This record gives sequence, structure tokens and C-alpha cells, in this order.
Amino acid sequence: MDASTVQLITASVGVAGTLAAAVLTQMLARRAESDRRASEDRARWLQERLRANSQFLSDAIALERDIWSAASHLDSQSRDERMPGYKTILLTPEEGLPDIFDELTRTILVEAIEGAYSRLDSMELLVAQVALIGTPEEAKAARKLHEALWDAAAMLEMYSRSDDAYEAILAARRARDEFAEAARSGLRVDGQAISVDRRPRLDVRPPAEGDTPLA
Repeated sequence: MDASTVQLITASVGVAGTLAAAVLTQMLARRAESDRRASEDRARWLQERLRANSQFLSDAIALERDIWSAASHLDSQSRDERMPGYKTILLTPEEGLPDIFDELTRTILVEAIEGAYSRLDSMELLVAQVALIGTPEEAKAARKLHEALWDAAAMLEMYSRSDDAYEAILAARRARDEFAEAARSGLRVDGQAISVDRRPRLDVRPPAEGDTPLA
């Protein structure tokens, strides 16, 4: 093999090595760019999920508080018909129903019901956002909480017994706790969720033998 051939082979190897290095550099650069974009997308969607989850949770807490307050205007009497001749308080006379509720009570409850239903309609957008960008567990918990709040608001509309209304509100509270846990897990937050409301946790279980009844 003469010198020119050796030089040609050496040059070819050098060019091939340079090309291989350039291709490898491009591949690594593309992978790094892809990883960077994926990281940015994860961070962006994490922020969006935090925004949707926190807004939905905040709205749920505020609505739950207002329904709880409105439920204080219900009575605890047991009647076969809560509002004889009516299925919804929204259709009762403005002056109220004799011996059941007066005009002021009706006004307070009607305003609370209409406000609750309007807010629940608005919350549909947040439920949809959680369904689109949240984890399956977050989406299920959000829908469960939303439905529980609808049930609690419906108790006001039906002029249910106050005990039944508070039980529905407590069910919504439990659904809210489940949503908070699912959201924290989806957002990779360590530890157990801590309730942010100030009302005491009522124990609605039947008292066990030997328990002292709550006042």
C-alpha cells in the first residue's frame, strides 16, 4: 500500500469521524431540547393544575359555608310533607306558608338557593378543566364534590329538615377532603391535607354505648 493510499484512508477516517461527531452532537442537542421542552410543559401544566384545583377548592369552601349558613333557616320538624302542595320553595307564595315559614325566611332561602345554583353552574368550567388537565383521581374527586354541593343546595330548595341538610353538607365536606387529598397527590405534595375551614368537625355517627351525647 503506497503512501497516497494511506493518506487517503486516513483522511477518509478523519472525515467520517468528524461527520459522526457532528451527527452525535446534533442528536444530543435535539434530545436536550426535547427534554427542556418536556420539562417546561410539565411545569406549565403543573401550574395550570394548581390554579384550577385551588380555585375549585376555594369556591367549594365558600359555597359550602353559605349553604351551611342558609340551612339554619330550616326547621327540624318531621312532617310527611315538608311544604304541602309544593315540591320546591321557589314556587311557594312570596308571603310564605302559614305555620311553616314566613316571608323573610322564604326570601333568605330563595336568594341562597338561586345564588348557590348560579355558582354551581360557574364551577362547571373548573370541573371541566380538572377533567382535562388533572389526574383521573382529581377528575373523579372534583365531579363527586360538585355533585355533593348540588345535593346540599337541593336540600334548601326542598325545605328539608335541618338535620338532613346538615348531613348533606357534611357529605360535601367529606368529598371536599377527598378532592384535596387527590389534588395534593397529583401535585406531588407530601403529607396529609389539612382542612382550611374553621367550623368544628361534627361527628354524625350513631353514638356508641357508653358515649356521652354532644350538647
